[in-house]
Amino acid sequence: MSNELKFRIPKVLPYFTRFGQHWRWNVKSVFSAKTALQQRVSGKVVILTGASSGIGAQVASELARAGATLALVARNREKLDALANSIREFGGKAFVYPGDLTNFDECDRVCKAIEAEHGRVDILINNAGRSIRRSIKFTYHRFHDYERTMQLNYLASIRMAMNVLPGMEARNEGHIINVSTVGVQANPARFSAYLGSKWALEGWTWVAANEFAHTGVRFSSLNYPLVRTPMIAPTKIYKYMPVMSVDTAVKWMLDVIITQNKRKLGVFGKGALGMYYLLPKTSESIVNFSYQAVYEQPPENYVSAGMRSRGPANEEAQGHSDGQSRHHKK
Repeated sequence: MSNELKFRIPKVLPYFTRFGQHWRWNVKSVFSAKTALQQRVSGKVVILTGASSGIGAQVASELARAGATLALVARNREKLDALANSIREFGGKAFVYPGDLTNFDECDRVCKAIEAEHGRVDILINNAGRSIRRSIKFTYHRFHDYERTMQLNYLASIRMAMNVLPGMEARNEGHIINVSTVGVQANPARFSAYLGSKWALEGWTWVAANEFAHTGVRFSSLNYPLVRTPMIAPTKIYKYMPVMSVDTAVKWMLDVIITQNKRKLGVFGKGALGMYYLLPKTSESIVNFSYQAVYEQPPENYVSAGMRSRGPANEEAQGHSDGQSRHHKK
């Protein structure tokens, strides 16, 4: 078997096509967002993980109203059924696929079932996630913190993508949206497990975007800040911090679906990113100062029963997924 390199003439026309589409859809998103959303998703099959509550549930309803066929994925069948029924009441199309995405066999089963029943997947939104809030010094004997976040936030998302990508590539059309956090730019203390998994997810997303740039398959990262949901309630300091409303978070998601931009990032995230690259030590000192100043008792080792969040959330819950917290032995 020969290992010598072989060269071919690259396709360049798709770059110009993509450039024109980029500006056309971004202009549409500003001046006629509702119509643009309908044009993007009408008749399309959309997999939405973490669909049973919060941002996921509202996004599902908006996409259904725009004419999409929703494949709703989460662990809680009852909540999924309730959401699907509410969508069907206004004439929308929604189908329920319960599953625990930390089990890769479940990822495969769900994706195969959806493709078998609907023929294809046009859009995959990896919205399910887990967040753990704990300092590194309190995780010396808790390596499972890192395993749990990587299992759902990174590996499960990639497993879902690997299932639907062959079909997208064959049709030369598709969109994968991986939900991340502004913490990737700001690097707040106490979120090493969570942010490590999101860094990994974004790394895969950007490499995939580069490899498929000459095709019709697109990849997007959505960097949410904190969102005002019940999951952040146990962290008292968040009461005094500016956070995003759920309605705004939903608009962000819909905007990414319309524009297919590579990243959705707010002003704070852009500022944090610029600060990190221009003044890395100063940025580090600012984060460390706030870390030292905020002392928590007990020291971060509590489990919240919060429902969901976007951005660094509070504690070991698969809250992004379906509003259920999983309590683990300490």
